[in-house]
Amino acid sequence: MTTEVDSSKMLNGKSFANSGSSSEPLQNDTTDTHSPILNGKMSQGATQENPQLKSPIPSTTNVTYTADDDIIQNQGLVPPPIPHVETNQVSLALIVRNLTIFTIKEISQYMKTNIHVNPSEGSSTKKLAFLKLIIFLRNQFLKLYVLIKWCKTIKNNNFHVMIDLLNWFRTTTMAVNGCIWALRGNLTSMTNAKLPNVDLVSALEVLSLGRTNLPSHNFKLSAEMDPLVKIPPDLILKKLKDLNLMVSIKVAMMDLPRQFHNYYIANGRIYIKVENEFEIQLSTIDRHSPLFFVDVNLLLSFNEKEIILPLNKQRLEKLINEILFKSNKPLFALYDFLHKYVITLQLYSLHLELITLETNGKFSGGNLVHSYDPKKCIISIRYWLNSKMGNKGKIMIGIGRESENLILKWDNKNAINNKRMTTVYNNIVTNLEAIFDEIMFNHCQLIRSDLLSKGVFQEDEEDQDVLLFEIPTTCLTMAAVQLKIDLINGIFYFKNPTPLLSTYVQQINRADSIEDLTRVLQKLKLDKIISILRNMFEKTGWVCSKVIRLEKRIKTTLNDIDSKSLLQQDLFICLPNWPVNWYLILSVISSKSSCMVEKRIGKVVSLKGKWELTYLDNTNTSTAKLETITYQKVVSLQKSILHRIVNHMLIDSLNQLKIRNRICPSDSSNSLLPECIINDSTNMPTKDSPTSATKQESEGTTLSEADTAALVGDPGDAQVNTGGECTSVIALELESFLEGSKALSSILESSMFLRIDYTHSEIRLYGRFKRNTMLIQCKCDDLLIHFIPDGSLTFFFSENFTTLSLIVQYLTSFRQKLMQLVVLTDVVERLHKNFASEYFKIVSLKVNEISFKYLKNSQDEQDCIINIITKKQMVKNLTVQLAASNPQHIIQPFIDSGRLDYHFIFNYLQFTSTLFATLKHILTESNPNKNEDGSIRYTTVNLGLHNLNEYQLVYCNREAGTKITLYIELKNVTHNTGKSLQFYIHFSKDEHITTKSRAYPMVHQVCNQVFMLDPKLISMDKSNSDMKNECKYPDAIKLVNGISCNSEDIEPILMDIHDILKVDSNVGNNDNGSELLPTL
Repeated sequence: MTTEVDSSKMLNGKSFANSGSSSEPLQNDTTDTHSPILNGKMSQGATQENPQLKSPIPSTTNVTYTADDDIIQNQGLVPPPIPHVETNQVSLALIVRNLTIFTIKEISQYMKTNIHVNPSEGSSTKKLAFLKLIIFLRNQFLKLYVLIKWCKTIKNNNFHVMIDLLNWFRTTTMAVNGCIWALRGNLTSMTNAKLPNVDLVSALEVLSLGRTNLPSHNFKLSAEMDPLVKIPPDLILKKLKDLNLMVSIKVAMMDLPRQFHNYYIANGRIYIKVENEFEIQLSTIDRHSPLFFVDVNLLLSFNEKEIILPLNKQRLEKLINEILFKSNKPLFALYDFLHKYVITLQLYSLHLELITLETNGKFSGGNLVHSYDPKKCIISIRYWLNSKMGNKGKIMIGIGRESENLILKWDNKNAINNKRMTTVYNNIVTNLEAIFDEIMFNHCQLIRSDLLSKGVFQEDEEDQDVLLFEIPTTCLTMAAVQLKIDLINGIFYFKNPTPLLSTYVQQINRADSIEDLTRVLQKLKLDKIISILRNMFEKTGWVCSKVIRLEKRIKTTLNDIDSKSLLQQDLFICLPNWPVNWYLILSVISSKSSCMVEKRIGKVVSLKGKWELTYLDNTNTSTAKLETITYQKVVSLQKSILHRIVNHMLIDSLNQLKIRNRICPSDSSNSLLPECIINDSTNMPTKDSPTSATKQESEGTTLSEADTAALVGDPGDAQVNTGGECTSVIALELESFLEGSKALSSILESSMFLRIDYTHSEIRLYGRFKRNTMLIQCKCDDLLIHFIPDGSLTFFFSENFTTLSLIVQYLTSFRQKLMQLVVLTDVVERLHKNFASEYFKIVSLKVNEISFKYLKNSQDEQDCIINIITKKQMVKNLTVQLAASNPQHIIQPFIDSGRLDYHFIFNYLQFTSTLFATLKHILTESNPNKNEDGSIRYTTVNLGLHNLNEYQLVYCNREAGTKITLYIELKNVTHNTGKSLQFYIHFSKDEHITTKSRAYPMVHQVCNQVFMLDPKLISMDKSNSDMKNECKYPDAIKLVNGISCNSEDIEPILMDIHDILKVDSNVGNNDNGSELLPTL
C-alpha cells in the first residue's frame, strides 16, 4: 500500500491536508522576502509552471482540451481532466520508518543538550519541556494514524483522486496568491507616480497603446506604411560615435578608482566591470552634462557559480544619478556605494548559509550559533558550544580595514602565536564550510599539542588524532586508553569505554582548561588505583569502609612538596575483630608518573553527621610504592597490626583534653619545671614522692597503672602501689589551652603547668605574668586566684575533682577565670595609667566591678565604680558610676548618654578633678547668707554647665543690680610641637560692664591682679627661673582677655578670683559716699 504524502512536511509537523503538492511550490511560498536587495528578491531557481494546470472553465462554456491545450467548441459539458500527480509519493513503510528514526533522534538530542542549556533552570521547567516534546511526537503518530484510517474509508482505495484534487486546489490557490502579490507590488511601485491633476486622455492612450501619443516630429524609429520620413541609419551611427567620443573625453578628464580601470566604451556608453562584484553602464548627453545611470548587473558567485541577481533598478537609478550629480569625485563615490552594497549582499548570503548549516547542515543540534549585525556588518560565530575548553575560540566575519573586503578572523590566542596556522581567511563566500573544517581541525591540533606537552598523554603512531593515556589494571601492569576529539562538537570521547571511563567523560568535557582536564584524568587514574587496592584487601579478609569521607585530606609527607600536581585519596580499612572507629588508613598519593601509599593508624568518629579524625599516629608512618604492594604483604599485615592498635588506644585515652601538651616529671631534678611549682607543697604531696609520669616529646603519653585507673574514673585505684603520693605535671601551651585565642599572649607566659594530685584529688593550673602588674597588688576573692609569695609573678587556680573524666570541666572553669583575669588586668592597668597620682587607690576588685578613689580630700568609701560588660570573653563596654558626693557627679548624665569613650572619661575625670573640687568649695562657701563678721551677704554664686568643655560661675547681686559671669573652658593647646589640655578663664563678652557699673571695680581688679599674673610680686633683679619659681601661678599664660593654666594652677587662680568677686559691690563705699576706685 502506497500513499502520496510529503514526508518532509509531515516530519516538520505540518498538516497532512496540505501534503499533496510538490516541493517546488513550497519553496516559492517560503521564500525569504527580507533580502537586503532594494525591493528585489534573491532566488537562484524560479518555479516552473505546470502546463497541465489551467484555470477552471465556466460551466456555461462548451470546451474541449486537445493535446496542445487549445480550446475547441464542443456540444457536451465535460469538465477538464484533473492533472495526475506521480511525483513526491512515498510508501507508508518508509514514512513509518522515517518517523520512528526522527522520534528517536529528537529524544536523544534532547537528552544530550538539555544538560548544557540553561543549567540554572529548575527540574520542573525541564520536565515541562520534555512533556511538550512527547506531545509533539505523539501528534505526528496520530496524524499518520488518521491518514491510514482515511485511506481505508475510500471506495476501492482510490485515494489518488483525492491527492490529485488537493494538488490542483493548492496550485490554483498559489496562482491566485501570486497575482494578488503582483498587484500589490505594482501598487507599491506606483506610489510616487500619482499626478496632482488627472490626465484622462493620456491615461487612455497608455491603456490602449502602451504609451502616450506624443508628436514624432516627422521621425520614425522603424519603417511603417506611413509616408513620413524615418531616421537614417547613418545619423544614428554618427550620434553613437559622437557619444563614444564625449564619454571618452569625460572619462579621461575624471579621476578613476583603481577598481574601475577595467572598462571599455561602446554604443554611446561606458561599460565598467569589477570582477566578482558588479558591471555598470554609464552615459551622458553632451560634454556639459554629467554621467548618468544606464544599467547595472551584479556579478556575485555562490558555490562556484556566477549569479546575476534581479534588482530594483529604478531605485538604484535614482541613487546612482544623485551620487554622480552631487559628488566631487563621482566615480570614487559610485564605487564606494556599489562596493558596500555588494559587501552587504555577500554578508547576507553568508548569514543565510550559516542558517542552513545550523539547522539542516552538519553543525545542526546546537554545535554552531552565529549573530548577524547588519548595522555593523559583522557576523559573530561560536562553535563547540557543548565543549567548555573549545568555547574560548570564536570566529568573526567582517570587512577588513586594508582590503575593504569580507574576511574571516579566527579569534584564538594560541593559533595567533602559532605562525604556521592561518587565522585570517579571504575569499570566504564560496568556501565557508571548508574554512570551518580547517579551523576546527587546527583547534583540535592545538588542544592535542597542549595535552602532549603536559606529559600525561602519549602519541599514537598509527592514528595521529588519538591520544593515549595509561591507567593501571593491577599494581604492576598498565593499560592504554584512547581519547579523541569530535571535530563537529569538540567533545572528548573514549574508544571502547568501560563503565569507569564513561563516568569520567562528562567531567572531562566540563574542564575549562588543559590543567583542569589533566587533573580530571589524574582523578581517573587515582580512582582506578583505589579500586585495585580495595579489591586486594577485600579478597584477603579486610573490611573497606565506603561511607567515611573526611572534609580535609590527611596531611602526609608528600603532599606538601607540590600539592598542585599531586592528588590524594584516603582508604579506611579494618579487620572484623578490631575496636570500633579504629582504622588502618591508606593515603594514596598519585602524580603523573608514580604512585605512593602511606600507612598509618587513626580513629574516625561521626559527630553531628560529619566524619572527624580524632586521633592520628604520625610517628610510625610507613611509605611504599604501589608496585611493591602484594597479596603476601597484605596477609602478613593482619598479624602485625593488632598490638599497635591497642597501644594507640591507650595514647588516645590520655589525649581527651585536646590540648598540645608535654608531660614532665615533677621531681626537683627536672630543669624544665619552675622552682615555684616544685617547692610549692601547699595542699599537695611532698616533692620527694615518686611519680609515675615520664617526659615525652610527642602529643600524648602513657601513665602508670595507677594513673590509667584514675583516668577511667576510679580515683581510689590511683593510690595503689604509690606510697600514698602520686603526682603528674603537664606543660600546656597557652594558646592551645585557650582554644586558639591570643588574648593572653601579651600578658602571660606562653607555657602553663597543670599539676594533678591523684592522692588528694586536687588539680592546679599554674601561670606566670610576663611583667609586674597592678593587679598583683590587689585582691580578687571572686576569681579564687592565689599568688606565690616569692615575687616570681606566678599564680595558680585550684579545684578538687572526684574523677579524671571531669577534668575537662575544670579546665573550662580555669579558662573562664583566665579570661576574666585578663579583662581585670587590662582595666586596672588603664586606671593606673590615667589616674597616675598618689591619691589613686583601688578599694574593691570583683570579677565585673572595680571601685576606686582618686580625689585629693575625698571622705567617701569610693569615688567611682566601674562595671565591666563582657561578650565572648572580651570587653564589650564599661559603665562608669560616680559617687553622689563626688564633685564631678554633675557630669553623670553626659557619661550615661553612652557617647563617650571610656579612655576619654578616665582622662577627663583625672584632669578636671581639681577644678570640680574647687568649684564645690566655692559654692559651699557662698551658700550662707551672712559673712564671717555677721553682715548680710548679697552676692550669690551659681554654677552653669553647658557641656563638658565649658563652665560658668555667675556672681549676682540683686541689691546692686550687678551680674558678673566668669567662663572656664577646656582647650587643646599646641606648644613646642606637642598638644596639651589647658583651662581658659575669661569674663563673658555679652554683659558689657561699663565704668559706671558697680561691678567694674571688681572686674578691673581681677584683670590687674590675676590675669596680669601680678608682676609686682616679683622682683625685677631676679632671673627668669627664679621668677617662675616664686610666681604665684608658675605655669599660667597671660592672654588678651583672660588667662590659661593647667590643672595644677586652676585652684589658686579660681580662689583668688573668687576672693575678689564675692565682695558685695553695694556695701563697699567710703564715708563720703563715693565708690571705691580700683587700685592700679
